[in-house]
Formats: sequence, C-alpha cells, structure tokens
Amino acid sequence: MKHLAVIMDGNGRYAEQRGLERKQGHFMGAEAFVTLVRDFPLLPLEIITVYAFSTENYKRPKDEVNSILKIIATFLENKVYKIARENNVTVKFIGDIYSLPEYFHKIIVSAPVFDSDSKIIVIALNYGGLDEVCRAVNKIQAKKINFITEEIIKDNLDTCGLPFPDAVLRYGGEKRLSNFLPLQTIYSELFFINKFWPEYDKSDILFIIEQFGKIKRKFGGLND
Repeated sequence: MKHLAVIMDGNGRYAEQRGLERKQGHFMGAEAFVTLVRDFPLLPLEIITVYAFSTENYKRPKDEVNSILKIIATFLENKVYKIARENNVTVKFIGDIYSLPEYFHKIIVSAPVFDSDSKIIVIALNYGGLDEVCRAVNKIQAKKINFITEEIIKDNLDTCGLPFPDAVLRYGGEKRLSNFLPLQTIYSELFFINKFWPEYDKSDILFIIEQFGKIKRKFGGLND
C-alpha cells in the first residue's frame, strides 16, 4: 500500500461520552493527528490523506465551527509543521481553501514542501467531493476544452499529481465515505473501525496495511 486515506471521525462523540464539551474532543482529535504525523515517517506508506474539515461541517453551530478551525490552525503552526520539517515530510492541502478564514491563507502557503521523493501528508480542509467535482468542471470550462477525457478530469481535481488512495480507513463506527474523495476512491479498499479518532494508535494502521496485503485486487478484471 502506498496511499491511505483516513476519515478522522468521532471527536465530538468521544467527548460527549466522557461528559466533556465537544470542543475538547476536537482538541484531542488534533492531538491524535499530531501523533499520526509523528508516526508517519515510520509507517510503510508514501502518502496519507486525512479528512480534517468538510464543506458540510459548516452546518454545525457557528461556535463549534470556529473552534474546530482555530484548533486546526493552531496545531498546524505549532506542532504539525515542526514535525513535518524535522522528517522531510511535505504537507499539501485539498479543498476550497480560498473560502477559509483569512488567517488560514498564510498558514497554508507556509506548509513545508520537500523534493518529489518525500513522504506526503494531504489535509482535506473545507473539502467536499461534489464541490471538488464542480470546481474541476469549472476549471475545464475555463480552459475551453471541448472533449473531456478521464485524464483531463484527473488533472483538474484537487489531487492532481497524486495517486488515488489504495484504501480508506474510517474511525468512529460509521460505514460511509461522507463526500470524501468520491472519484479518487472508486477502487479503494474500505475499512471501518469502531474506535473514535482520539483513540488512534499506530497499530490501527499497521493492522489495516496487513489486511490490505491479503486482498487480491482485480480492478474489474478476472482472477488469474
């Protein structure tokens, strides 16, 4: 497996079940992400894409939305980037990042970037799969391309230049993709775990990698 996508779900529910405020769950979820970033250089993966904040998350109460975004910004600046730089890990963003609060723009452009051989963490921020498709179509129209191929669509997605995920791992007990990389996951193997994201442990990913290795992937073809 080269590329694993992770849906970091269950932060709020993790807090509620422990009698805590939901924002505390988001804080603990951010801490879990820092642990993942720290683990990443030792994992047999080249790319990890995480679902940090979706376009649908704006439907939540304004106070919770503001809290989530500020926690993400703080952890990126103060912890994630530092670990990434120390380990030569490139950080990329996908999503409608230009619609994020202004304070995010400086944070995003200052993300560490290394050579093409570096490991990559992709953060889906203000991301929605349908929104990505709409933005891709608008890019194609602006280029006045008349005949659209699969490659043209791929080249105008947020993930242009990246391989599609080999697998998706969702925390939190739900069994759906929730508008996460709908085109890129057409042949991804799907794994679901009942643990909430703040309970993340490196062994979770190592187990998924092991299980993935047992799957014979045919991509629509026949068995040998």
